[in-house]
Amino acid sequence: MVFPFTLDCGEKAIKVENLRKSVIATVKCGHCGLTKEVLVNSISEPVDAFGDFIDVHYADQELQRLEKRIGKLIKENEWGELAFSYSILSDICKLKVAQALEDEDKVDFDEVNKWKFKAEEYKRREKDALLQLDTLELEKGIRTDEESLFSEHDESDMKKEKKIEDIFDDPGFLEF
Repeated sequence: MVFPFTLDCGEKAIKVENLRKSVIATVKCGHCGLTKEVLVNSISEPVDAFGDFIDVHYADQELQRLEKRIGKLIKENEWGELAFSYSILSDICKLKVAQALEDEDKVDFDEVNKWKFKAEEYKRREKDALLQLDTLELEKGIRTDEESLFSEHDESDMKKEKKIEDIFDDPGFLEF
């Protein structure tokens, strides 16, 4: 399957290879040679491998965007979105660990440990944010033992009005 563009050269030449032959698929540009191996499983499709390739390619930008957004989420007590952001940040840090370990001959263990520590810290913060969310919901009397965090509620005071400035301040809103 050929995908609509590549990230470096802009040509329509991305191809996913070895998808069914192993647990690693190769995503490669036939024009500029940009190549990345990604993990796949028995039900993965070429679009899944391409999506992982995109995630790896933009990991640094997403890390910066989310770290910037965290302060605003804490200030506005958006605990659910904050927990989700911390979860994504932890996953990105784990990806950075894997990238640092790719070249077995030149492993920088200080770099590996730095990313491992950050991943663990973000995971701890995610748990703290979920506890804050639980506490807030219990204080407002919204959640019962039979309900989950994702149940629909009729309490309009929990809904937050989105302002157009908030949407445009989030650079991720244009992501595809």
